[in-house]
Amino acid sequence: MLKELKVFLPLAEKVRARNPTLTILNYIAVHDGRMIITDLNHWLSIPVEDERDYTVPYDVIKQVMKSRPSSLDIDIQSDNNLEIHYDQNTVGCQCTDIEEYPSLPKGKFKMIGTWTGAMIMQIHKQLQHASTDELKPALQGVWIKHEKGTCQSCTTDGHTLEYISDLDPDQKAVINADFEGIVSPKCLQILTKVRIDQIRVAADDNLIQFYLPHYMILTSRLIDEHYPDFKAILKQDKNCQLLVNKKAVLKAIEASIPFMNKETCLSRLVLQNGSIGLFTTDHERNLSFETSIEHNGHVKEAIEVGFNLKLLQKTLKSIPGEDIVWKYRDNHSANLFVASDDNRKINLIMPVRIEED
Repeated sequence: MLKELKVFLPLAEKVRARNPTLTILNYIAVHDGRMIITDLNHWLSIPVEDERDYTVPYDVIKQVMKSRPSSLDIDIQSDNNLEIHYDQNTVGCQCTDIEEYPSLPKGKFKMIGTWTGAMIMQIHKQLQHASTDELKPALQGVWIKHEKGTCQSCTTDGHTLEYISDLDPDQKAVINADFEGIVSPKCLQILTKVRIDQIRVAADDNLIQFYLPHYMILTSRLIDEHYPDFKAILKQDKNCQLLVNKKAVLKAIEASIPFMNKETCLSRLVLQNGSIGLFTTDHERNLSFETSIEHNGHVKEAIEVGFNLKLLQKTLKSIPGEDIVWKYRDNHSANLFVASDDNRKINLIMPVRIEED
């Protein structure tokens, strides 16, 4: 039990519910030879050599393990009481009825592949483009799809979007079954705490399961919502494009941020032949700022586009490489950004309406 607790508790800390409405979720369960913790949407389990069924208060066992004991035993007493013996110490505490503890989900899991640690880190990084709005659950997670031997992913908050058409260009992963689902942010955050080159992945209609070191299993509910048809937006005709230096654009944005309106973060970008003019105004502080950025490309007709500077900065920082291809159609349609030497990742940002003074 001690050996299992040492590897289980660091991940259990990420799984456990914070301020749960159900008291039972403040406990770890030992049931059918596995130690389990859940928040009702995620389950972490590990096999233990203990055939008894009981629960242990999470905070108590966490406090015990802080002392780094060299030995640990649990004795179950009568009336839902138990004693934890470790080194020369004994802690008595009360447990709850094991029958009340949520059971592990039993889906019809099918192996869908083996993901690499690099893939998981890429997917997790995409969460910066996901929504934090609890009323939009689909946009809080990462849409992932296995198709034709590749794994693709997308996140969006409705203002910015990041789509990766191939998460494993070096083909170090194994994609052996079709899959489509929205993985929760918490599940991805838990996975980033696991240091491993590869993780086997299984899924059924509503759940996804990850086989971790030490025979631990992380099971997570997929977000049961419809994901927006983002590919239709990406396919819209963008008949204009510019080649810009990422460092130059970010430098201009960084220079303008102190002078922009802190509430709206609004900027006006004038796209014209040879240069891009960047303008910000803060009427409350009687401030204005302007600068220009050179580009390579032909602008058929100069246009003025409004952007949230913070979102534009975040979008550009997401793109690898030094030069960026900027694709657009007009001043109110989605703008696309891709690395000049790698089109696997597409970033999108929606323009902001510019109010007339």
